[in-house]
Amino acid sequence: MANSTSNKPAPDLAAALRQQWSALMADRCVLEVALSGGLDSVVLLHVLQRLQSELPITVRAVHVHHGLQAAADEWVVFCQNLCAQWQIPLRVEKVAVSRNGQGIEGAARTARYAAFARSEAAALVLAHHQDDQTETFMLAALRGGGLRALAAMPPLRRLDADKVLWRPLLPFSRAQLQQYAAAWQLPYVEDGSNHDTSLLRNWLRQQGLPPWQARLPHLAAQIGSSIGQLQDALALQDEVCAQDWQQVCAGGVFDVQHWRRLSPQRQQLQLHYFARQHDLGVPSRSSIAAFAAQLRLPEITQAQWPLPQGAAVLHRHILWPQRADIQQQWPWLAQLPCCVAVGDKPARIPLHWQTHALGLPAAMGPLWLRQVQAHDTLLLKVGRKNVKKMLQEQKIAPFMRTIWPILADEHQRCVAVSGVAVAVDVGVAGGLLPWMAGLPNTNIKF
Repeated sequence: MANSTSNKPAPDLAAALRQQWSALMADRCVLEVALSGGLDSVVLLHVLQRLQSELPITVRAVHVHHGLQAAADEWVVFCQNLCAQWQIPLRVEKVAVSRNGQGIEGAARTARYAAFARSEAAALVLAHHQDDQTETFMLAALRGGGLRALAAMPPLRRLDADKVLWRPLLPFSRAQLQQYAAAWQLPYVEDGSNHDTSLLRNWLRQQGLPPWQARLPHLAAQIGSSIGQLQDALALQDEVCAQDWQQVCAGGVFDVQHWRRLSPQRQQLQLHYFARQHDLGVPSRSSIAAFAAQLRLPEITQAQWPLPQGAAVLHRHILWPQRADIQQQWPWLAQLPCCVAVGDKPARIPLHWQTHALGLPAAMGPLWLRQVQAHDTLLLKVGRKNVKKMLQEQKIAPFMRTIWPILADEHQRCVAVSGVAVAVDVGVAGGLLPWMAGLPNTNIKF
């Protein structure tokens, strides 16, 4: 455990964070600090703990136990003692770091952000500072990163529908945090792995950047200015990309015929956006360019684009996401079969309903939501038809046909195919057609 000592005046972090919160976060009052026990996160927690008496905020902390270092258990105890002393509720998340094709740092980051996503707070507050931002930019440049990578870390970004990530210390250097810790005599733990220069970030911090900083005292500020401009450009790009996405996916699926109307640059942006939207990993620039060239061929109807966390599968003119782990792509599969009533929206299952020309009556008895089976048929005006054959006619990709959800009655007879049709012998005019979010729904109007 370390304590800082310094004769330099401490920066007024409380005033800066008060101003930031008022400008960016005033509608978010429950804040959870990611607490590693190191200098940066201890300083951040201390500042926010002080601000609790001035602002209408509630401060909590989360410590992610990766179990990658011998001292990991000691860090948990340190964080528990510190939070008890400061009267801060602490959540300890023990995670298993699975590489899944990533390096150890990337795998740990994935596990850490999964733990953050389980927070019940309105905002996760991270202690990244100006030096971290400089290192992130330089690493992105050294690795040939594009605009998104070079834009480094935004001060505020959405984590999911309910939560944001806030990085209020980005304007401050590591030296300024050390001055603050010294002024308040704050304890913190030292991570010995930070001195391992076999890791590129550590080498950059210990050996690569110091000569540049000695020659260019304002290096961090200048890089910060460049990052700000890159973040503005990225925001504009994302705005255009989102507009194009609405056109390409106007029918609820990624239609390559609509995609072909875009310029080559916007086509490639859409493929990158597709991979991001479906958590398929970050594709390389060359990979995007090669697949885009393939999709531009008018005669192509079948293709597969391998991605770090799965693949994009072209079937006819529709591009589908296929995660490496189908249970991760559609976690609700683990909840099937389950009993539902017409109009129900079960917990943890993204089942929705839409009024349709022919739908299920609201008064219909309990039904079973389950995956399609080979023998399932649906009664149509033209007679009974095999459900998997129907899905093929609806241009559903083969890998999806095996897991497609249907509704069956108490005799396990199929009465509705999600997003497609309802049996004519039970359907009524203006009834409800079931559909599942995250799946293509060919007869649903968005």
